[in-house]
Amino acid sequence: MVKKIVLFSFIAICFIGAVAFTGIQITRLNNTQDTLASTQNELASTQSDILNTGNTLASTDAELSLIQSDLWNDQDKLSKTLSEMQYIYQKIDSIGSEIDKTQDTIYKANAQLDDEKNSNAALNIDLVDIQSDYNSTTSGYSYVFRDPTYEELKDFLKADTSDLNEYNTATYVCEDFSFDVRLHAMQQKIRCAYVYLIFAGIRHSIIAFNTTDKGIIYIEPQLDREVNLQVGWHYWSECVIPHNPPVTTYNDTVTQYYLIW
Repeated sequence: MVKKIVLFSFIAICFIGAVAFTGIQITRLNNTQDTLASTQNELASTQSDILNTGNTLASTDAELSLIQSDLWNDQDKLSKTLSEMQYIYQKIDSIGSEIDKTQDTIYKANAQLDDEKNSNAALNIDLVDIQSDYNSTTSGYSYVFRDPTYEELKDFLKADTSDLNEYNTATYVCEDFSFDVRLHAMQQKIRCAYVYLIFAGIRHSIIAFNTTDKGIIYIEPQLDREVNLQVGWHYWSECVIPHNPPVTTYNDTVTQYYLIW
């Protein structure tokens, strides 16, 4: 009897233990299921976050692409701007050089103008002296001068030998040729004028006759050649007839001239 009681007690204890163990296992299973569900929720949330992060990264990548494109455009604009600035600097340098050249030209022109003013002042003094010489020379003659015909002028020049005199820069120059021919004309009662030419800073002297049939005839007394006197022409190569110009080192363009009868 005692053995049965012990056996039943053991069986009861085992049953109770089994029930308790089963309950514990069920509780653990429930907890595990809850944990699994929570983990699944967290995983779903994480996947959603990953998806959002991927979308954000895609958007950021697109923005970076736009920024990079803008940067390239800005770099291209900057390169063009630098090229334009370099061109502008070159133009500024070129303009500066032109300004320097212009200032140098103005300086030279002013210097040449001063020289011409001085030359004109000296010429005016010479004209006064020549007029005085003319007055003193003509006062010694008691007759009236006459104008020749063109043929008489040619005969006079053919007979006159002043053109055979030798030119000397120290003792016998163009003014002396003009003076001698004019003096010889006056001695033959022929009216003759001094003609003072002004080249580009250089002076020259010739003579003129007012012929009765052909008007005023200009003569180069060093050569006994006629002169078609025109302002702006080169004297030796364009005005003197025939044109056989000597070698000169100066500008012989006629700028103005004066007649003194």
